[in-house]
Parts: sequence; structure tokens; C-alpha cells
Amino acid sequence: MPRVSLTRGYKGKGHISLRPLNGLGRKFRLGNVVSLSETIETDRQAREDFQEAGGGELDVSETVTSVTAELNVNDIKPETIAIGMRGTHELLAAQALTNEAQSAWSGERVTFNYIPDPDVAPVVKIDATAAWAQNTVYVEGDLVLDTARAYLCIDGGTSGGVEPTWPVTAGQTVTDGTAVWRDLGTLTLTKDTHYAVTPQGIRFIAGGADLFIGDSELPLKVDYTRNPQYVIQALVNSGTEYEVIFDGLNEVDSGNPFVGRYFRCKFSPTSGFSRIGNEFAEMTLSMTVLKDENRVGTGLSQYMEFQMI
Repeated sequence: MPRVSLTRGYKGKGHISLRPLNGLGRKFRLGNVVSLSETIETDRQAREDFQEAGGGELDVSETVTSVTAELNVNDIKPETIAIGMRGTHELLAAQALTNEAQSAWSGERVTFNYIPDPDVAPVVKIDATAAWAQNTVYVEGDLVLDTARAYLCIDGGTSGGVEPTWPVTAGQTVTDGTAVWRDLGTLTLTKDTHYAVTPQGIRFIAGGADLFIGDSELPLKVDYTRNPQYVIQALVNSGTEYEVIFDGLNEVDSGNPFVGRYFRCKFSPTSGFSRIGNEFAEMTLSMTVLKDENRVGTGLSQYMEFQMI
């Protein structure tokens, strides 16, 4: 039998979907939208009554200047972040990556370019390629390579005229002219000795202290497997326009359906998004409802339409 309304009280719930109007991309749901509210602003002009002491208005004109809506979403999907950040999102597949250049400092974390697969151990290597040279000025932090071992300059100076006899035990030093070198060992570093694995890359631990001198950078090359992941590029477009569809229901009226359509909408950058906190994060999305001149017909709105029982 047909649905009927039993009360005009309203408590709304529902699904909100967006469809890009440029035809680039599919319709998608925002997810758990915890609030949706509309605001219609007007420019109000009145003709006051100056004929009587009591005053009042003889005529009033109110022109709609803007129609906006605000959505608060706590399903933080890549599509949602991209809308709020005026960006794009892309799903990257798993991929083995080799010789990714990174920089390290003593006791600090190294964040890889992509989120790594936790089931595939990374391979971390010192990026040392330069051969030793005679009568050359070296500074603290310089690296040279000899027979697959890396040597770190721990005291700057000028190298001698004859190549030194390089130590082959990690941690040992050798004087070279007025420079001093420390043996760092083979190029490939050892997990849980030099570094520990983190969800985003690695962090250097106490056992890796000899790899560094002061605040000098240690160049690395890392091999790892990229976990499948979304990448969101923020602030790279001027705002895609969408049709917004609200498949709603009235919770206090036997769940009767309610449908809202906003034909042409443009979102503003989000006013805020908490990335660290104790509460569930929400993203506030504010949109302007624009005139859709492609929608024509007697009595048809060019802005929005609602259907209810």
C-alpha cells in the first residue's frame, strides 16, 4: 500500500552521494554524514512608513543572494579529504621500489616516500659511491667507498698522498693525512642493530650511533614494497562542481523516505580538520548551491528540489 505520513515531526538520517558534473569520475557516497543544514541569505530592502508615528513598513523586497549548505562528515574517505582540500585522490597498487633516496640523522625517523608493506622487510643501504682521493679536503660527514665498505669522515682535514690501509671492522678508525675516518661496515645496514622498522619507514636506534657524526646527514638508498594506498594531492584545482543527492528518511515518521537534489554545487576548502585528538575526527564541508541553467521547464527550480511523503 502507498506510504503515508503519520507526523510532521522530522528527524533526518540518510545517504549523501556526489556526482562530478564534468563527467570525470563516478558517483560516490560521502559516507557517514552526521549533519546537513542549509542557509539561504537575502538582501532585504524595505520602504518604511514615515506617515504615522508608529512607523512600520509599506513594502519589502528580499532578494536571495546565496544558497549554501554545510555537511559534517566523520567517514574520512580519500574522496572526502580531496573535496575538503580542493585536491585529487589516486589509488596506487602494490609495487616493489628500489634505490629510493632518503636522508637520515642520528636518532631520527626516516619516512619513506610511500607507506611500506609491513610483511616485506626493507633493505636499507648507505648511499656511498665516491672513491677516496689523495690530497683532498674532506669535512665531517663525508663518505667514501672502498671494497664495498663505507667510511665516514669524523674529523675534517686534508687526505694524505697515499691511500690509507682501511680497517675492516665496523667502528674502527684510521688517520689519513689530517683527516680521520670511521669504518661504518658494509653498505647494507642491519635491522634491529642499526635501525627499527616503523609503519612509515624506519627509525635509527642506539646501535646505529656510529653511523653519524654530529648533525651530519647520512644519505641512504632503500628498497621496499609499497603497500596499496591512496595519495591525496591537496590544493591542485579550483573546485570541481557536483550534483549532490540526499537519499534520506524521516526517523520519527515510520522511516518515510525523503529525497533532496542540489543540482549544481561547489565546495569551499574545509574550515578545519583535526588530524590528532581523542575524539573521532570530522571534516566540515561547505558548499554553495549554484544556478543550473541546463535545468529548464515551467515551475522547475534551477537550484534544488525535495521530495517527501
